[in-house]
Amino acid sequence: MRDACREILTRSHHDVELAESGSQGLALLSRWAYDVILLDLRMPDLDGMTVLRQIREQDPEGVVIVITGHGSIGAAVEAMKLGAFDFLPKPFSPDELRQAVDKAQEKRHLLLENAYLKEELRRRSWPTDIVCASPAMSRVMEMVQRVAPTDTTVLLTGESGTGKGLLARRLHELSPRRDHAFVSVDCSTLVPTLFESEVFGHVKGAYTGADSNKIGKFELADHGTLFFDEVANISRDIQAKLLKAVEDRAITKVGSHRVVRVDTRLVAATNQDLRQAVKSGAFREDLFYRLNVLHIHLPPLRQRPEDVPLLAEYFLQRFRNLGPRRVRGLTAAAQETLARYPWPGNVRELQNMVQRLVVMASGQWIDAADLEGAGILATERADEQGPLRLEEMERLHIGRVLRQMGGRRGETAEALGIDRKTLRQKLRRYDLDA
Repeated sequence: MRDACREILTRSHHDVELAESGSQGLALLSRWAYDVILLDLRMPDLDGMTVLRQIREQDPEGVVIVITGHGSIGAAVEAMKLGAFDFLPKPFSPDELRQAVDKAQEKRHLLLENAYLKEELRRRSWPTDIVCASPAMSRVMEMVQRVAPTDTTVLLTGESGTGKGLLARRLHELSPRRDHAFVSVDCSTLVPTLFESEVFGHVKGAYTGADSNKIGKFELADHGTLFFDEVANISRDIQAKLLKAVEDRAITKVGSHRVVRVDTRLVAATNQDLRQAVKSGAFREDLFYRLNVLHIHLPPLRQRPEDVPLLAEYFLQRFRNLGPRRVRGLTAAAQETLARYPWPGNVRELQNMVQRLVVMASGQWIDAADLEGAGILATERADEQGPLRLEEMERLHIGRVLRQMGGRRGETAEALGIDRKTLRQKLRRYDLDA
């Protein structure tokens, strides 16, 4: 029966894994999450009800269909009381199997969407801590205070790690839309074939594998804020469709002709020069002007060194209990060293570095000598041998971190607080990609 079920469901574009026993199934569930679980109550090793109880413990949101023998209505009722979603009495037809799985999958997707919305509603109450003392960032925050209460579309620019995502959430928290969802779209991770489905949603049967309706980001952000991060990464074809949605304040799901009105405040961010992208033809001029109604630029951390000690202290308090010793603070020498460092990964790199320093701390105070393991003092000493250009300091530091990570670019990008694409660009720029 297992093989027959797999054949039927595979033909309906489902990915299916088989378990020959209850213990084997539980082992799979301990490693992977599944949309739907088909559970036969009669198995060679474990009782089906026992397995069902363990499934509910491992994954309370798991959607389980129990398969029962003919006339086993009592067992089916007991399984439903234990949390099973549905039951299939033997024998069942291929259509009955497909319908049961489709219905269960819709339930699973609904649970996931509800969980997403609950998480967003929970996060909206979190304070967005933007720590700054520099005149440059003070001007940025003043502008945020002025524009947040409006529905004006905002374009945030700045290098990777400067806090564009944090500022986007701050705009939402200070707006009249704060009681609705803040939904983020990372354009750098979405391939064009998935972008439409993720952002606009799709209807069941829209394409191969679209086995249920999907709510897109625009609808999830209805009456709230929709944040497009790294918007320069969107392909030209998708830019045209996004432009239409922005202009019409309406979307059409993939596979549907029905227009859905959306009331969403838009915020976009990029670490690239969009004006140059418009000149080169990589980015639509009309979409650029739609997004660039109000422009806020976040300066890099190296241009606001007075913020570094404050940020370092903030992150220190946040991570102080992670290490084997409770760290009390940074010495004045350590603060001065941090303030002189160029921070190519900006605030994100500083956050990662403080976390590492706390974990590796040998005493209650972090001193300048403790920074050597993080590569900062080495950069400072190189500077003592003669004045270095900022680019040379950045090149030295990136090369040093790359060596410390054994050439592993993913770990290097994480340590620097930048994404992999930015790291690739810097490696090419500094001829470090050999």
